[in-house]
Amino acid sequence: MLESGSMAKNVKTPIKAMRTKCLDCTCGSRIDIRKCTVIDCALYPYRFGKRPTQAIIDTINKFCAENVEPA
Repeated sequence: MLESGSMAKNVKTPIKAMRTKCLDCTCGSRIDIRKCTVIDCALYPYRFGKRPTQAIIDTINKFCAENVEPA
């Protein structure tokens, strides 16, 4: 029989899973995650393994609105 505490250690939160994906994308380089320039990535605001603040989201949205690529 499994204890509930031992199973919880193996489960990642969605935000921690996003951080793991960023580590995979950068081949494990934490420095490259900090320097990431792929703003179009859906995981970009979550790359530090934390929920982004509204100010960060607003800044990203403003940048994307001002830097629209021609079609």
